[in-house]
Amino acid sequence: MLTIEPGKRPAQRTPPTPTPGVSTPDRVALLTDRQRSYLRLVLQNRSSKEIAAATGSSHRAVDKQLLKANNILGVPTRYDAARLLAEYDGGVEPLPPANDLPSAPPTLPLPLPLPTAGAAANMLTWKQVAFWTAIISIVTPLGLTAAGMAIVTLLLLLGLKPL
Repeated sequence: MLTIEPGKRPAQRTPPTPTPGVSTPDRVALLTDRQRSYLRLVLQNRSSKEIAAATGSSHRAVDKQLLKANNILGVPTRYDAARLLAEYDGGVEPLPPANDLPSAPPTLPLPLPLPTAGAAANMLTWKQVAFWTAIISIVTPLGLTAAGMAIVTLLLLLGLKPL
């Protein structure tokens, strides 16, 4: 049991103070890779237990590393330390939610609808398939008409009677 002598105040926890003369980038450079990865997960609002589960360590080890990072950076909370690391990294963005779809590939330029060395399978989007369908449905009758006209013209030039 903690006893306090009369006339004395209990020791209050004061936030750590950064090392004088050391700039923020230099302090962030002192962080270990493990501390940085933990702080990046803190930036995603993960608890110590969630961080421990994701990294395969214990939640006490996570707390210890985060306290060390707080002391190195001279900040009172893990969130302040994560914010400093994010500013140092140039703005770490949180991961998008898992239900966000990736951005659609551009429709144009239109890739060939044939297997190539780069893509052995058909990887066309529905818009690209619609474009190719429209192109083929327009070009095929025109090509057949032109071929028929060329055959009739050749037959007439040769003096044969077309059917």
